[in-house]
Amino acid sequence: MQKITKRLVIFCILTVFLSLFTSCASSGVKTENGLKVVKVAFDDAPSEAGIILGDKLGFFEKQGIKIEYVKFNSGADELTSISTNQVSVSRGIINAGLFNAVNQGIGIKLVADGGHNIPGKGYFQIALKKGLGEKYKDYKDMKGMRIAIASTGSINELFAEKALEKGGLTKNDVQYVIVDSFPDMLTAVANGNADATVQIEPLITQGVSQGILEWWKDPDEYAKDEEISVLMYSPQFAKDKELGKKFMIGYLQGVRAYNDAFITGKVDQDKIINILCNTTFVNKPEIFLNMNPPGLDPNGHVLKDGVIEDQKFYMNHGLVKTEANVDNIVDDSYVQEALKVLGEYKK
Repeated sequence: MQKITKRLVIFCILTVFLSLFTSCASSGVKTENGLKVVKVAFDDAPSEAGIILGDKLGFFEKQGIKIEYVKFNSGADELTSISTNQVSVSRGIINAGLFNAVNQGIGIKLVADGGHNIPGKGYFQIALKKGLGEKYKDYKDMKGMRIAIASTGSINELFAEKALEKGGLTKNDVQYVIVDSFPDMLTAVANGNADATVQIEPLITQGVSQGILEWWKDPDEYAKDEEISVLMYSPQFAKDKELGKKFMIGYLQGVRAYNDAFITGKVDQDKIINILCNTTFVNKPEIFLNMNPPGLDPNGHVLKDGVIEDQKFYMNHGLVKTEANVDNIVDDSYVQEALKVLGEYKK
């Protein structure tokens, strides 16, 4: 834990220095063929649908924006890049590094929902090894469970601990099995090295179809209103209110096209699936149709209570020493301005 905390302190110092350097050295956004080029961190997950569809369906272009995708394989690298204005927009998880960066004066803003669980259709949740449903009927039965998670001090551990709390248990009552990739968690469970996993779609559906996993509790029971990921603006990009509003308009139009196709109806579903199969790691239409879809709010609002709970979790684990003012981190103004143009989406 001390090593993790030291790394976070070093990260914050570096991000302050780099932020000052890049804000002086770069204008942040260039113009190409009359369009503002916005660099967006990208990890090819299905929950990137709002950005992907905003781009591929021409919504960003209508706002005078061209998207430049910057691929990342690590959330830590994404956070560093957006903290130092190397990218303007990112859809990432809320981790301890975010709050520590804010406490060091880095002006990252959480501006829109980037992925949440839909009640009854959670895309990020605890799944059991097939055949263990009878053993782990209730939360109190989790005592002694071996749970595969990507890392400690993360949203994976947060979800596990919220479930444990429902049974009057703590992390001391279970064993965490650290597996640094979600696909490898399936292997860990299949090989008998874990009884459960905090897993993400479509890997849960895949695990169920392969006879490795079985569904367990609805995460809305134990982790209600949690933000799995959020849309973030870099400190520099957040200062350009007009461009930030235009980006949000294009983003919400992409999110609404996604909702029309998967959540509230089946409008242009084949077309939307084809686009997403060509741009995300889910490359088969039948998987999109069978998996629990990521929830993306068509009105964009960040689940603020979830952000507050996240910070409490990281503080309780000693990863955040000073409480950041969440009101200064969550900025709903871009969504509000976009909704003046688009109107409220009728769910």
